[in-house]
Parts: sequence; C-alpha cells; structure tokens
Amino acid sequence: MTKPKSVGSLGFRDIQFFNQALVAKQAWKVLTKPGSLLAKILLGKYCHKQSLLTVNAPTNCSHGWRSLLHGRDLLKGYLGKAIGNGCTTSVWKDTWVSLTSQVKPYGPIAEADMDLTVSDLLTDDMQWNTKRLKEVLPLLVDQIKCIKPSSTGAEDVFIWQPTSSGDYTTKSGYAVAATKGSTLLVPNSDLFNWIRDVWATECSPKMKVFTWSIIQRALPLGENLQSRGIHAQAKCIRCNELETAKHIFFDCPFAKEVWSLILLKEVVHLATATDFKEAVVAFKRAVCLPPSGITGSILPWISWTLWTARNTLIFKKRHLTKEEVATKGLRLAREWCQTQNQTAKMEKSIHVGPTRVKNRHADPTIPTCKSDAAWAKDTQKAGLAWIINGPEEAPIKQGSTVQDFVTLPIVTEALALRLGLIAAVNLGLPRIKMLSENATLIRAINNDAQNKEIYGIVRDIQQISSVFVDISFVFLSRSQNNQADSLAKQVLAGSVSSGCPLG
Repeated sequence: MTKPKSVGSLGFRDIQFFNQALVAKQAWKVLTKPGSLLAKILLGKYCHKQSLLTVNAPTNCSHGWRSLLHGRDLLKGYLGKAIGNGCTTSVWKDTWVSLTSQVKPYGPIAEADMDLTVSDLLTDDMQWNTKRLKEVLPLLVDQIKCIKPSSTGAEDVFIWQPTSSGDYTTKSGYAVAATKGSTLLVPNSDLFNWIRDVWATECSPKMKVFTWSIIQRALPLGENLQSRGIHAQAKCIRCNELETAKHIFFDCPFAKEVWSLILLKEVVHLATATDFKEAVVAFKRAVCLPPSGITGSILPWISWTLWTARNTLIFKKRHLTKEEVATKGLRLAREWCQTQNQTAKMEKSIHVGPTRVKNRHADPTIPTCKSDAAWAKDTQKAGLAWIINGPEEAPIKQGSTVQDFVTLPIVTEALALRLGLIAAVNLGLPRIKMLSENATLIRAINNDAQNKEIYGIVRDIQQISSVFVDISFVFLSRSQNNQADSLAKQVLAGSVSSGCPLG
C-alpha cells in the first residue's frame, strides 16, 4: 500500500521514511545555516573536530541529535556543491562537477594536490584555469568549464541534487527514502497505465479506488474469496455461474441488460477480454451520447451500481431492476460532472485573468536594459546580447558576445542579463530597469530563490545591483524583445559559421 500508484499500489506514506524525510529538513537547516542559534548550539556541542557530514553519534548524545543524524544520513548520498568562489569546496572530497549526480574526480592524486580546493583551479578574474585543469583533471575539463562560478566571489553553497532549485524539500526527501534501494518498479503495459487509466480518469476519488479494488482483486467476489482460502459461495447469485469480476460486471445476463440501456457512441466488445484492465482500456473511447451530460468514462459508475445491486440482493434480499441500476449509475455520473463544471466556472469568475501588480518603476524616464540569448545545444555555444535604451526607447548602447561551454538555456539568459547589468554600471547609470524574458531567472533574483544551475551568476547580479540608486528586474514577453533576440541570434550564427572558438 505504500508503493507508488504508478505500479498499482495506493501510494500511502511509509511513516518511517516520512519521519526520516522530516528530520532531514532539520539537518539541512543546520548544514546550510550554520550561523543560526540552533546550529551554533548543536555544532558547538557535538562537532568539535568533525563536520556534520562525518561526525558519528556518541553514546551519550540526546535523542534529538541522534534523530538529526538519521536525517543527515538521507542527505549524504545526494548532496552537491554549487560553486561561487570555490574556496570551501574540496576538489577530491566534495561533489561539485555535476549538479544532478554524484560525480567526483578520481586519482591517482599527486601528493601536492591532496588538499586542492576548487578556487585553486580558477584564475584571479574567476575564470577557469584551463592549463591547471588539464594538469589535474584532464578527463573532466569540458564538463568543469560548463560550470559558471561567481565573478564577485560569492561563497559556495550546498545543494540537494534531486530538486531543480537545489533546496531540500520534505517531498523530495521522502521520494528518495522510499525508492532508495528499491527494486520494485513494475513497468506498465503498453495499453494499460495505472496513472492514466485509473488515477487520472474523470470520476470521483471513490470510483477510482473502487476501480483499483477490482483490478487488484480486492473485492470480496466468490473467485477472490476462494483464492484466499475462504470457503464461501463462489457462484453468482443471479445465474449460478462462477463469480468473477468479468462475469459480474459484463457477462452476467443482468449486467448485459443494464449495459444495453446505456447509450454509447461506440459499442464496446469485451468477448476476448481476459481481465478488467482490458475493459478499462476499451471503455476509454466509449463516450455517452448527449444529452446525458457525462463527459468521462461511464465504466466506474455503472460498475459501482452493479456492485451495490449485487450486495442489496445478497444482504437485503431486495431485487433492483435493470432500469433502476442503469438510471442510478447515469445519475451519479451526471451529478459529479455537473458539480465539476460549476466549480470550474466559479474559479474562472474569481480568477478572471492573471493578477498584475502595478510596477512602481513604470517611470518612462528610467533607462531600460533588454537582454536575451540564443543557444546551440549541439555545440554548447550561446549568443548573448543586451540593449540599453533611454527615455522613449532612445538607444544608448548595445553589445553582444559568444559564450562557450553552456549547457542550459537558463544559464544563457542569466549570463546575458549579467553582461547588460555590467554595461549599465560602466555607463554610470544611477537607475535602470532590467528586462528579461526568462520568468524563472526574474523570480530567482527578486525572491532570492536559489537555483543551482545559475547560483553564482544570480549572486553576481544581486551584488552588482547594490551600486544602483534604483533598480528593478522585470519579466518581458518575447514579442517585446525582438531586437535583443535578433542580435543574440546574429552573433551566434556568425560564430557558428566562422567556427571561431570565442569565449
């Protein structure tokens, strides 16, 4: 029951894994915020000679500290480092080459290089020292040069590799704990998919669980009871045939009469079906004809009324007619669909459109800097461009360049914005509005939200921003950024055609 829904289980949380994911949150806070009061107390008491990641639990430690180390153990296999200035990251001991997997440089290691930090592989202007990289890590040169360190000397930070942001979340921690060492993942067949055909169908949660119960043979049908060693009547109460899921819901004469009253756009043929899974797949195309008002599959609802009619006959000795069973199933389905439509209309009336906050920097006299980038995935080259305009879009200055070793589009956008910001500083502008068409980048800057792919670049942007009297970072749609987009594509095309290894 605690295994994923995608493999046919119910996806309940395993309380032990969930507890470890929760205490790992506390370990993450101590690790990433060592200046907090709690971290100072715990680290001061238990981590005199070792770091949090290597210390063992002493015999006389508190239950709280032992629990925190239990959460720490979950973090250890998925921790990485985002490079700022490289001063606190060990070349050999820390995971810093990859942001998504545990890639560590390997030996043989020269004795003089045993204590190398990543900062030793950088030049004074915070660029990668290619000569030194080829001496120390010749097999990883290209991969390392794709990492963009901070040009302003921001500190390195720990990242949690399973998330895109690099921040630890309890949800991601539970997913890691639940799947760690698990070999259970049973693939779905090409036709039947648990998520698509059961859990994502348009019906109530109760009907989804009922469908799951049928497929997993959890209903107390005669065949299922006898397979569990329960000596019960295995015959259908209506026709005295073996009571299986296929029989009670489709093959029983009473079930056939009920289905004959359901008007479907396409007739469903189940003569060759061997189990209820095949019926679920077949009914995906069986839409009820109007004016029924039913948009999703009718199968769960009619199956439910057939099941309740069977129980009514067994336990209450009351026989329901085929018309009553069919009408009840259609009514339940229609009521649920109507309720969903009404809820959707109410939400639409409340949220007519995206909420827009009036920008306090909408002053037309403030210069603007539009930045954009073009990226070639196969060559890992990026064209970076920025355009600074004065009042009434009067051009002040523009620039473009090509950047090698770029692996993601968001990195190119961040690099382009940083170049535009540096250009505005060099022009001596006291006020500037920075515009970019990458919403994720703008959120990372404005909300100080960590993004492991662009950590060093965002820290540079925030640091450089402090020299302005007034600065804002605003999202700009692509249709309003045509000039910078064209400039970036032109410089990239020129670099690709010339084949020049620009940096």
